[in-house]
Amino acid sequence: MKNSKRIVSLFLLGIPLCLEAQNTKTISGFGHIESIATDGTYIYAADIGKELLPVAKDGDGKIIKLDKRGNIIAPNIYPETLHAPKGLAIHKEILFVNDIDRIIAINLKNGQKVYEISMANHTAFLNDIAVWDNHTLFVSATDKNKLFKVNLADKTVVEIKIAPEIAGINGLFCHKKASRLYVNGFGSDNKPNGVLGYIDLTTNTFTKLTNLEGYYDGLAIYKDMLVASNWVSFENKGMVMVWDIFGSQRSKKITALPVGGPADFIIYKDVLIVPAMLTGEIHFIRLDSDLLLQI
Repeated sequence: MKNSKRIVSLFLLGIPLCLEAQNTKTISGFGHIESIATDGTYIYAADIGKELLPVAKDGDGKIIKLDKRGNIIAPNIYPETLHAPKGLAIHKEILFVNDIDRIIAINLKNGQKVYEISMANHTAFLNDIAVWDNHTLFVSATDKNKLFKVNLADKTVVEIKIAPEIAGINGLFCHKKASRLYVNGFGSDNKPNGVLGYIDLTTNTFTKLTNLEGYYDGLAIYKDMLVASNWVSFENKGMVMVWDIFGSQRSKKITALPVGGPADFIIYKDVLIVPAMLTGEIHFIRLDSDLLLQI
């Protein structure tokens, strides 16, 4: 544990490290990866394309399929046009994709579209997706600071009125046992003033969990810890941060990474898989039991 803490400290100081190859791996050569998802067998990555244009309908977006080691299985699983795919979620062999102003449901067995839900009347910047149950999704509209609930049975969409409003609402993660939806924000006015907390879905009220603000993006709960990515700035300075959801509101552990734009990540079997959106990379980083870098 002492060695793990020392590594975290060195990363925070910006000192480059050479970790053992089996515990870290970086895959490069992508456009701009915004989201990662897994079905337990394969990894899927949403690439918005050659340019960092998250709302451009330029037709060069794709969904990349990789194995668990990061080897590319298919450069694009979806045969139809995608523009700037961002949030991904998988439920019962269906991959849900947010693409600017629409939600696309893709059958992972054959890559074909099952259906599409238009959000054009609500937003031009769909971001994250969270699956609540077989019939319900939550999606964030970053440009409108709004959260929407999607009924998959009848394909209807309703806004969840949040108090107070979350500027640049971004990452989402469902915690059904507590009737909570954990959320974060990218902030407003191009400033790192985004917040992190949860929405009580019985009252739709937002509770902030930390006073630490930032350009928050990805969000997950893993081993009773709340994990969030923070760009910090539009440079190679991003990090992934960890809070104990049952303990102090202050950060308990910090895994800092030299990541340019850490976006929507996953943690799968103690491996943090985080896209570096600014640099076109995906980092695979093995963690120990306390979610620190393992050596």
